[in-house]
Amino acid sequence: MCFRRGLHPRIATGCKPTNCYTNTFGNKMAVKGMLSTAGGSLTSSRVTSSSYIPRLACFTFFLLSALPLPFFTTANRLSDTKLHEVYLDNTEIKLSWMVDWYKQEVLFHLQNAFNENHRWFYLGFSKRGELGDADICFFENQNGFFNTVTDTYTSPDGKFIRRDYQQDCVLFKMDEYTLAFKRKFDTCDPLDLRMHEGTMYIAWARGESRLALKDYQFPFPNVSSHESGIKMMQLLRADKILIPETNLKTIQVILENVTVPAKETTYWCHVQKLDESFATKQHIVQFEPIITSRDLVHHLEVFHCETDPQAEIPLYNGDCEQLPMEAKVCSKVISLWAMGASTFTYPPEAGLPIGGEDYNPFIRLEVHFNNPEVKEGRIDSSGMRIKLAPKLRRFDAGVMELGLEYTDKMAIPPGQVGFPLSGYCIAECTGVALPPRGIIIFGSQLHTHLRGVRILTRHFRGKQELCEINRDDYYSHHFQEMRNLHYKPHVQPGDALVTTCYYNTVGQENVTLGGFSISDEMCVNYIHYYPATKLEVCKSSVSEETLENYFIYMKKKEHQRDIRLNGGRSKNYHSIKWTQPRVDQLYTMYTQEPLSMQCNKSDGYRFDGYNWEGAPVTPVEIKIPMHGKFCPNYNPLWLKPLEIGACDLLGECIY
Repeated sequence: MCFRRGLHPRIATGCKPTNCYTNTFGNKMAVKGMLSTAGGSLTSSRVTSSSYIPRLACFTFFLLSALPLPFFTTANRLSDTKLHEVYLDNTEIKLSWMVDWYKQEVLFHLQNAFNENHRWFYLGFSKRGELGDADICFFENQNGFFNTVTDTYTSPDGKFIRRDYQQDCVLFKMDEYTLAFKRKFDTCDPLDLRMHEGTMYIAWARGESRLALKDYQFPFPNVSSHESGIKMMQLLRADKILIPETNLKTIQVILENVTVPAKETTYWCHVQKLDESFATKQHIVQFEPIITSRDLVHHLEVFHCETDPQAEIPLYNGDCEQLPMEAKVCSKVISLWAMGASTFTYPPEAGLPIGGEDYNPFIRLEVHFNNPEVKEGRIDSSGMRIKLAPKLRRFDAGVMELGLEYTDKMAIPPGQVGFPLSGYCIAECTGVALPPRGIIIFGSQLHTHLRGVRILTRHFRGKQELCEINRDDYYSHHFQEMRNLHYKPHVQPGDALVTTCYYNTVGQENVTLGGFSISDEMCVNYIHYYPATKLEVCKSSVSEETLENYFIYMKKKEHQRDIRLNGGRSKNYHSIKWTQPRVDQLYTMYTQEPLSMQCNKSDGYRFDGYNWEGAPVTPVEIKIPMHGKFCPNYNPLWLKPLEIGACDLLGECIY
């Protein structure tokens, strides 16, 4: 049975014992550090939960009973890496939590959940932000004497609260201002939502009226938007990384009061030259976004100009469509940001190299403006703040793009709940491009445009599937974090990586194509890894020959007469009258026919040693099994699990 560095087997779907292991040392040391600084006491409260309290719960209760408020307050640096915090309302209600990977549970603390005007608070979990089929813990403060917690779920229409037959919200403390509780990753309750490492939607609210918590069903409380909300976050996240160095150097790469063009999609390029201090090699250890127009900036990237160190690049500032030819070499990714992301920190053993004797001093900032309302006169100065260590670290880090090539060769038919497209980093590419000992992946950022609803990157070694690189079953393009990985995959030469994106086109009248516009689609996983290699892009699309044969078949066999055999791909895709059999044919072509493989260096050229046009598809089963349940008497009442929703092309019902 496989444990993915502390993950329960039902969460580590697809893992194999050869590369999975349990890591408990960090959690034990964090608990030790917390106990060494603890003090104070907690009052008891009435809890509506199972009468059986395992030794795990007893120990955790003792731990929390020793902690002062605020929860987990300690100067211990190791403990600080375990504690995560966010303000649910952006000002007052503070949610703190700690992930215990070994015990498979999350410990929560809420500060300012109550005040003199509120008698109840709820914290819950929603699949994609809707209040229907949500999993909610209700907390009611009854004058500090009879505090109650009730595990509930909502009706499919979100109008009613129903008491769960299994109570899994384990309360530790509740007073007039705060509360602390815990919950298992997977409670084995079909009316609870399983916690996962992807995007989770945290629902919260507080109110004044008395609730009928003892009833089986009662109306969903009506509260104002100021006292309720939905917060997207990665709940099961890796420990925070602390920078061991002091006296960090900081540079900024930003636009300078750019007037955003009055059109839907603009890629704006700004080329600048690094100062003379970068004649010596340095390591980037952290980067954070500077976003001045959050309603317009979709994503941004900083690139290095990979060319002769003496080459001069024009200091261009304008639309990327008019980028000077000399600046086309500025394509090696240094840092990137997309909506929802925040500061990214490198692990202590690695840093992204910048500067040196053989390093060209020019870099390029590229900002994607999404301006669907065609606003005029908007000024933007977005960019990136980059921090550098005073001394070099052990490893040079790198950034690599996995997924699909940005091209209209790839298409998504209309009316699909979750149509999958896969981009391949085939074994032949990693075989020629990776060092003999392979690479370690420590960070990942998943990216699509508007219709992406699920993304994952899978890892294959021959016929064996190893642990996933990254997976987000409930992906949102509004929340595209650069995530440090809890499990850090070791990718060896000859391994294959398959990135699959699922798209929802329900309500669309025609096909959606791959491309750069926000109305087009992308499928990308930006991975951060060490040691750095020359491999910059490992992406694919269907081969030109395959696509030509497909259009011939659709015209002659499916009688799609508007197809022009020598015409543009976009027009041909749009001319097809989509039926379910034609959708199935398209899916089959993408998963079985040869590829056009982009196994590219940072200068844009492909690696030698293989014919990348017409490369074989990595033979994998694209259908991803639902997470298995290893629970005694799972769903004894034959209830419909909250996770079950609309089903996609492959019959997976998580939507």
